[in-house]
Order: sequence, then C-alpha cells, then structure tokens
Amino acid sequence: MPRRHVLYLDASQLVVWRWRPGEVTPRARFANDAEGHAKFGDFLRQHRDGLFLLLCDLADEGFVAENVPHVVGADRTAMLRRKLSQHFFATPLSCAHTLGRQPDGRRDEQMLFCALIRPVLLEPWLAALRAAETALSGIHTLPLVSEGLLKRLRLGEGQSLLLGITAAGVRQSFFENGRLRFSRLTPLSALSSNDLPRACAEEARRLHPYLLGQRLVTRNAPLTVRVLVPPARLDDFAQACRSSDTLQFELIDSAQAAARIGLRTPPQDGSGEALFVQALMRDTPSSQFAPPSERRFHRLWLTRFALRASGSVALAACLLYSAHSVLDSFDLRQQTLKLDDEGQRAQRARADIIRRLPPTPVPLDTLRVVHERSLQLEQRSTTPDDLLRELGAVLSQLPQVSLERLEWRLTPDAAGAVPGGLPGMNAELVVLARLPEEFGAQQRRALEVVDALAAQLRARPGLQVEVLRQPFDLESGQVLRGGTRADETAAGSAPSFMVRISRVLSS
Repeated sequence: MPRRHVLYLDASQLVVWRWRPGEVTPRARFANDAEGHAKFGDFLRQHRDGLFLLLCDLADEGFVAENVPHVVGADRTAMLRRKLSQHFFATPLSCAHTLGRQPDGRRDEQMLFCALIRPVLLEPWLAALRAAETALSGIHTLPLVSEGLLKRLRLGEGQSLLLGITAAGVRQSFFENGRLRFSRLTPLSALSSNDLPRACAEEARRLHPYLLGQRLVTRNAPLTVRVLVPPARLDDFAQACRSSDTLQFELIDSAQAAARIGLRTPPQDGSGEALFVQALMRDTPSSQFAPPSERRFHRLWLTRFALRASGSVALAACLLYSAHSVLDSFDLRQQTLKLDDEGQRAQRARADIIRRLPPTPVPLDTLRVVHERSLQLEQRSTTPDDLLRELGAVLSQLPQVSLERLEWRLTPDAAGAVPGGLPGMNAELVVLARLPEEFGAQQRRALEVVDALAAQLRARPGLQVEVLRQPFDLESGQVLRGGTRADETAAGSAPSFMVRISRVLSS
C-alpha cells in the first residue's frame, strides 16, 4: 500500500502529517516563504510513491447558499459549473456542496457553493506538487471535513456551532442537521482577548447576531455551541464559556473525541489539527476544490494501480491454474505408474500360467487362430429347420399347393463379409411344388395361388423369395396355341412351379 500523507496548510506554514489507520504523526513543517517552498519540493521528490491530500485552514473562504433546480447528468454538471463561475469567477479552487432537497414545493436542491478566494496563497505549494509529479487526490477545507467529524461524534442533529482551536486560530462552523451552512476563521492575532477560553466565548457571542441577520437561526431559540477543548483546559473553558438564553455551550473533550473517530493516540498538544486530519482520512468528503489539472498525476497513479492490480489478479489466476495442472499431471503420472505396474503383474501372471501348461504339438498362436476360425465356422453352421418352419406355416394356409421336392444348400454372399476375412453366407431352400389338375385349365387362378405363396413368404422377417418358374409360360417369346387335342391333354395335367427361399446367415 502507498504511504498516505495529509498536507495541512494555513497562512503561515504547511505541516505534513503521516497517516496510518489509527495513527496520525507530523512528519515535517515548511514555512510559507521561498526557502520553505524549496524544502517542500525536495521532500516531495523523496516521497514520489506517496499519496497526498491537501487540507486548508485559511480565512480566505467564500460561501454562497442557493436553491437550484434538481437536474442530473451533464445538465447538472453544466449548471453547477456556470453557477460557480458566476459566484467565484476569480478562482479555479471552488466546489458545489449539496445540502439536500427542499421538503416541499418544487423540491429544488439546496446547494452551498464554496471557494478559496485567494488561490495565490496555494499556488507555490501546488507548483511544487506539479513539479514533483505528486499524486494529489484532492484539496479539502476544514469546514467540509467537520461534517464527517460531527457524524463520527453523533452530534449532527439540529442547529449547532462548532468551535475548533488550531494553530491558525479559532474555526467557527455553523451546521444544520449535520450539513455545513457557514464557516469562518478568526486568526489568533485578531482575537480581542489573550485569554483563549474567553476569546472563544466572545467569538461565539459575536457570530450569533450575524447568523440571526442571515436568518440561519431563529431569534427565540438558543443556539448550541460545541467547543473542542484539550483535556488539560476543561476547567478554564468551563469558567469562560457560560450558557445564556441565546447560547448553550457544550465542551467536548478532544481526547474522547479522538478515540471516537478512531485515533489510538490522542493529540498531546492543545491544537485540533490531528482530529481534523483523522476525520479527513476516515470520511473523505466527496466535494473537493482541486481542478482536474491538479489531479492529473493522481489519475495516472490510479491507472497504474488498476493495471498492476489486474496484472496481479491475472498472475494469481495463472499460478492457480499452473498449480492445478501440476497436481493433475502428478495424479495422472501416479495413475500411469499404477497401470504399468498392474500390466506388468498381469503379463508375469500370464507367462507363469503359460509356463505351467503342458506342451502342445503346435504353437499357441496357431491354436489360437484355429480356435477362432472354428468359432466362426460354428457360428456360420446352420440347418434347414428355420426355413422349413417358415414354409410350413405358409403352406398350412394354402392347401392347394403340394410339395414334390426340396433342395437346401449354403451359398456365398458376395455383398457381405464377417470379421476374420470370411465371406458372408446365404441359406437357400428351393421348393418344387404342384397345383391340383383342375388348375391346368384355370391359369389365372394358378398364378394367383403362386403369387399369394410368394407374398406370404416375403412378409416373414429376413426372408428373400424368388419365383424361379411359373406354372405356365408367360414370356413374350412363347408361341400361343389353342384348339388342338394336345392342348386339351395339357389342360388335364397338374401344373408345377419352383420357388427359391433364402436368408442371410448372421456371423
């Protein structure tokens, strides 16, 4: 993580505070002169890897409260930029701080336009930051940071005036429901009394008429004044800050406040800079005064950080994938070794079994080939039983057909082949049958019986049927005769036909 620094700037000096979670430590002080600016530049060049925030505690501040229409997006940005240029045209260090929307009517947005009206006070310090290419994330002021301080102390209800004592003077900020409405800084040199507790009470009484004139507070209601006081001076402030009908003083122990905002070590001196630095780092306001040109190197730092973070994530993902791959490879190697070991044991067991077998007249490979061929031949061996059953089932439905001769044989099937290189085989049954003698004069009826026999056989699964000879010659080349005695004699004989039934043998 980069080192984080807060540059606390007032009219006389700039103090560099080193921030860690729960710890705020001053690192260096630079006077507001040419020598201090040069030393500050040397300090920045020695801490190029740090992140910096600028916290200003200056009297030259401007505040303008105004209600604007509630718009969003680019229209809101353009409107706020135009309003800031109207109110603070002489300074680029300005911001628009939202106070929420009005509860009734058009529900306009209440805005507090803030600016550092003397940018010349900051220019030498900003020039040193630009020259050192320092990552400046923002410029903030004590009044806006005080909102986060009140939120951490849970003192944001109602109207209140917060008094904080710093090296620059007495900071007086007026809040309404935890939102800043007005603030001013009275330098220590301008205080009417050398007694600091009495001077704080006088400043609060002097500011109250102004708030009444601005109609920020009501005339008949007492205003709560909260004063951040070092523990060693609680009695002195209690004597000087006495409540009245218009002001109700509440003293806040700075050590207890430091513990509530997360500081493990409370500030040792009476100033409250450490409290505001911690409040800035714990609840950094979204409203800040730095223009985009002053935050250029911070955006570059964010880009580098994003690239490094994405590279780290990618590297971590690659390392995890590599570790997973290594584990998978190791597991596969173990499985491979195990399988190799099991294969070697199986080969040794096989060799041991073969060694214990009695000697054979021929080699085992030859016996294996002969055995496989015998199995194939056995599978291809068949009997005419199935074809005879199919034929008998069909003839039982055609009593006109009488059998004369049956021929059964096995024929090679050139279209098919079985594993082992042997051709396929067909089982064939050639049937010679006759019809009754009266069918000799009824040629059409005889042909119908033969066609019915062939159709019923083809309907059987796996059977192929072919009529080899019809009971009568039907070719177109035959000579038609009629009217002779020879024809009458032929008509009195029983017509015969021939059918071939085949089936492919499965391997």
